[in-house]
Amino acid sequence: MPSIAITPNDLLKYSILALIMLNIPGIVMKEFSSVLSSMLSYLSFGLLLIFYLLNKRTGINGWLILIGLSYFTLSSLSGQSYMPLFIDFVIFCIKYFIIIICGYEVMKRTSDTELSIFLTIGALSILLQIFFFHNPLTDYGRYSGFYINPNAGGFICILGYSLSYSIKNEKLKGIAQMIFIAMGILTFSRTFIILWILINLIAIRVSIKNAYKLGIGLLLLLGLLTYNEFLPVKNPRISQISGFISGDSRAAQDLNEGSRLETWEHFYGYLIDNPIFGNGFGAFGGGGVGGFIGVHNSYLKVWGEAGIIPFLLFLLFFGVLIKKSASIFLTHPHFLFMSISLMAILATNHNFFELGYLLFTALWIHVSLLKSEEENSSLQNNIKANDETL
Repeated sequence: MPSIAITPNDLLKYSILALIMLNIPGIVMKEFSSVLSSMLSYLSFGLLLIFYLLNKRTGINGWLILIGLSYFTLSSLSGQSYMPLFIDFVIFCIKYFIIIICGYEVMKRTSDTELSIFLTIGALSILLQIFFFHNPLTDYGRYSGFYINPNAGGFICILGYSLSYSIKNEKLKGIAQMIFIAMGILTFSRTFIILWILINLIAIRVSIKNAYKLGIGLLLLLGLLTYNEFLPVKNPRISQISGFISGDSRAAQDLNEGSRLETWEHFYGYLIDNPIFGNGFGAFGGGGVGGFIGVHNSYLKVWGEAGIIPFLLFLLFFGVLIKKSASIFLTHPHFLFMSISLMAILATNHNFFELGYLLFTALWIHVSLLKSEEENSSLQNNIKANDETL
């Protein structure tokens, strides 16, 4: 059996991926210590800088650099700025650009298999929460693993499920998909369920055989609904889903209560008041103009805080991801699935500029699409050269 050599550079890369893709500083803050969490957070940035300095620089992600520059600059110049302390703002900016610039080199050297492994570990952390750090008073029967928020946990699961379509071995692909489906359902995230159904419907375009995966997921969900009926204290989210499926109008109302649509409505007026230049950095975050909860939508946050220009750049970037991934869909369907998943989660989350695993995901998708384009171009040139020789 051939040995697998792991170099010090690999260990450095895996340490960075573990800290950021598994959200280690975040879960340490929630369960253990804010001091230790801060140390791990700064360690991750330090390791990123070391990796960047030790490896050959191969480029930058111009899109995310431009989006960051326009967002931070214009949101800080707004006349109605809700700016934090200047030093906090500077640190926030520095962290973003370290992730985007240094993380580019990390993600460019991260394979499909390596990313799949870390996403699988992240998804399985949901089981760890169930058995070791579940708090029924605050978790409300929903699970998120290392990612604290069930929607974030659901995103990791749908991202891993999307990436599983790149696995060539059908047996391994099936195992991976079962893990991501089961763990995703345990988050009881509406976003996960909707995206999972959408991805499976699109996957039928690749092969009709993919239709059976819808049945597997529905059987798992049915099993949870049945199990819930025998619990002395029923899981409220499962009860809502069960009632919704059975046609209970009250359950449908409860399931929709506190939805993101209701949250966004609190911010529409402020957006209309300043659509060109925005309301200033932090205005649409927690503690800003709409209250402590924040807008929970990265698109509205960019527009509402920095104005129309960064918002359009933000949309264009994701438009590029969708266009490039759609062009190679039949051979590499995972790129389109991952792009759709990232775009969807950003409609329910306003922390794009600070959550490392979201930024790493955007970097990986974009750089992988570029590499795929280069490989296809090289292949076409070789075919053309062979034809000319003949």
